[in-house]
Amino acid sequence: MSLIRMLADFLSLKKGMIFVYVLNTVLLLFLSYVFYDVDDIMYPLLVSSFILFIYLVIAGAGYFKVYVKLQDCKSSPQIELDESKVLDKLLFGKINEIHEQYNTRIYELKSSVKERNTLFSQWIHNMKGSVSIIDLASEQGSQQAMEDIQEENGKLMANLEECLNMLRLDDFSRDYLPERVNLHRVATRAINARKKDFIYQGVYPKVEIDEALFVYTDEKWCGYMLEQVLSNAVKYSRREGLVTVRSEMKGDRVLLTVQDNGIGICLEELPRVFDPFFTGRNGREDRSATGIGLYMVKYIAQRLGHGVSMESHKGAGSMFTISFLAKM
Repeated sequence: MSLIRMLADFLSLKKGMIFVYVLNTVLLLFLSYVFYDVDDIMYPLLVSSFILFIYLVIAGAGYFKVYVKLQDCKSSPQIELDESKVLDKLLFGKINEIHEQYNTRIYELKSSVKERNTLFSQWIHNMKGSVSIIDLASEQGSQQAMEDIQEENGKLMANLEECLNMLRLDDFSRDYLPERVNLHRVATRAINARKKDFIYQGVYPKVEIDEALFVYTDEKWCGYMLEQVLSNAVKYSRREGLVTVRSEMKGDRVLLTVQDNGIGICLEELPRVFDPFFTGRNGREDRSATGIGLYMVKYIAQRLGHGVSMESHKGAGSMFTISFLAKM
């Protein structure tokens, strides 16, 4: 910005004060002339003008300093404050807060993008492996090759479905409707959605939830979380096993547990069950495992304000718990 433009902006900023000062000076000179017969107005006029000039110089210097600091705000993440000046503390203190908030947000976005890129890179790698196996199997044309193709095709479909679910999370904030939800209804619908899994695995569901129990959550996303947990419970249950979904009041919280009597998880693997793509020993034996389901459950639960935890013992089954705020 040119000096002339800066001066014009400064005078425009101070025009109200200059007008009042000039009006006050003229009024005082007029009253002095009328009531006190003061004929010499040049001296007080010069003194008044000099005082105005000194004020404008000092104020202009302050305006210039503020202007320079404002220009620095464009590139500097933090502006040094002059604690002795109220304007500095009010204006630049708030600008520093805004800078800090935006820097935090930018860091979170970068971390999210980096994590997302890692996830999709892993998915692409997984699917490339399936495509390679299908390609080799198709050249053989044997019965075993067709079974391999069918198995790998199932893995491709599972990976693609998980990709779609991850992309849907981008719309989470626009697709989140917290409301009073009947927990028994949500659990029943989730079990019905996984009915084929229960039938194919020969596992039986059991619901022990009060039909009059309500919680504060988003019904669609809560149902999605339960489906993921139930899918894991069924997958690692023994044939003719039982998956129990029950509720329990604990203070102002409602604990929803999904318990199975399946193969369980090693104690040393428990802290990592919510990590993306972690499948553990059980997942390595089940080639359809993607290691993304529980990661997404925790991701959604955190944004819904729910707590999630898991207990398990090798050979004695697992118990997954979701903690809700009761809404009575």
